[in-house]
Amino acid sequence: MFMWFPVTFPDTAETCNYERLGAGINKVLYSFGLIIAAGYAWRFFNPGGLDRDRVRHALSVAVFNFFIPALAFGLMVSAPSDRSFISIPLTGAIVVLASIAAGYAAYRLLPWFKDIPRPAVGIMIISAAFGNVMYLGLPVITEMLGEQYGYVAVLYDLLASTPILLTIGVFIAARYGSGKAVSIGASLKRVFLLPPLWGVAAGIAVRFAGVAVPQPVQDAVGLMGRAVVPIMIFTVGLALDFHDVKRLLIAVPALAIKLVLAPALAWWIGSRLGMTAGVLKATTIEGAMPVMVLSLVIADEFELDVPLAAACITVSTVALFFTMPVMMRVLL
Repeated sequence: MFMWFPVTFPDTAETCNYERLGAGINKVLYSFGLIIAAGYAWRFFNPGGLDRDRVRHALSVAVFNFFIPALAFGLMVSAPSDRSFISIPLTGAIVVLASIAAGYAAYRLLPWFKDIPRPAVGIMIISAAFGNVMYLGLPVITEMLGEQYGYVAVLYDLLASTPILLTIGVFIAARYGSGKAVSIGASLKRVFLLPPLWGVAAGIAVRFAGVAVPQPVQDAVGLMGRAVVPIMIFTVGLALDFHDVKRLLIAVPALAIKLVLAPALAWWIGSRLGMTAGVLKATTIEGAMPVMVLSLVIADEFELDVPLAAACITVSTVALFFTMPVMMRVLL
């Protein structure tokens, strides 16, 4: 097993490795924290008369439909052709499904949470399972480990987390929320029509066909990919909301599953599947990501507890600055 952090009496090389990784984590999180704070500050000024929700929606639509597909294409064209294409989404799927099961067990079996309203239970299960693996995980991975590992976030999200969210996650939301009917066919269609997934498919097709990507296309894809990171981090700040954090005692099990159990599972499964050191680190980072911003949209659409969803996103994102360095030190 690859061991990065010293556990007994480390030699000088191991200690230096730990110090470098720890310094890298702090540098990335502090830099991202400033960008998130800038996004959060938007609501106090509304530049151009635009409120934060409109700005976040416009940026998210542009990133999701144009920038991320371009980034996914570029990453897949240059990604290594090895078993990580199977082990990464497999690990992601197991982590998400196990977190759903753990969330359901916590809120249906523990006596302290049996009486909370169903809309709150629904958003807790979703918050426990689905992390911000693309909008926050991708920037963290590329800044900490290098752009060559960005494909890990793409595979983890588009081949594991998002398909499960749009199928099983939607069914959970419907059951605990409005109760509206959910079509399996419509859910699968929504998955296959995701623009980033088409970017992944195009990149893989070009790679295995041996087609040379023209230099102007490579340059354009590179420029769009570099724009993704700051925009993604800024939109996280736009989404934060501290208005309902007083109810967060309800969310303690969900946040513990998301920030502690999920990265531990990602590390354990990835190590058992024989991931290389860099891929294992990136996959563990994906597992450690806070509650996904998209859960707020799901909560709103299916009449779950929207304020509680916003509070979970906010507190888990802030908590990441403390939990991620600890989990990386313990696990890797």
